[in-house]
Amino acid sequence: MNMSDRLLGTLIWLLAVLAVAGVTHLIVIFALPGFLGVDTYAWISQMAKPGQLTMLPPAEPDKQLIPFADPAMVNAICPYDLSQGALRVHANVDGDRLLAFSFHTPSGKLFYSMTDLAANKGRIDVIVLTAGQLETVEAEDDEENPSQDLRLLAPEGRGFVLIGALAVLPGERADAQERAKSVTCSVERIAQD
Repeated sequence: MNMSDRLLGTLIWLLAVLAVAGVTHLIVIFALPGFLGVDTYAWISQMAKPGQLTMLPPAEPDKQLIPFADPAMVNAICPYDLSQGALRVHANVDGDRLLAFSFHTPSGKLFYSMTDLAANKGRIDVIVLTAGQLETVEAEDDEENPSQDLRLLAPEGRGFVLIGALAVLPGERADAQERAKSVTCSVERIAQD
């Protein structure tokens, strides 16, 4: 066995080890969230009650509750459990100051988002429902006076709404906090058959 054969054998062995290590690394990265056993909703439920708005602490470089959080945003969270009733989110908005809403599943996947630009006559009224609750609400609709609510069919019975208000300048942070606090989240009982 000459030197080139040994070198070729060592190179093949080294490439095989790197390939196995790479595949193992990818499997662990993709499987890790399933092994943790704690979804985003469970983590949020430790700091907020369903149907209640809870302000989140400001994002700091070394301490962020939300990954990649913008320090110029004031954030609040509102978890929901639709087995207790539909979730109503209401906000009065004024035109030129950003107020953003994102609706998430328990695992944190986004299923709907909107900003203050979607306001109807300076108001945002969203109701998050299950399919059964939506059928009940639609059956009770008044054709003469149609509802102005945005009705969202939730993909799962639990989830959360993330609310963000932008403070363009550091001096506007208190105003952004007041805008986020003015959003209301409430559980709305819907009689079902």
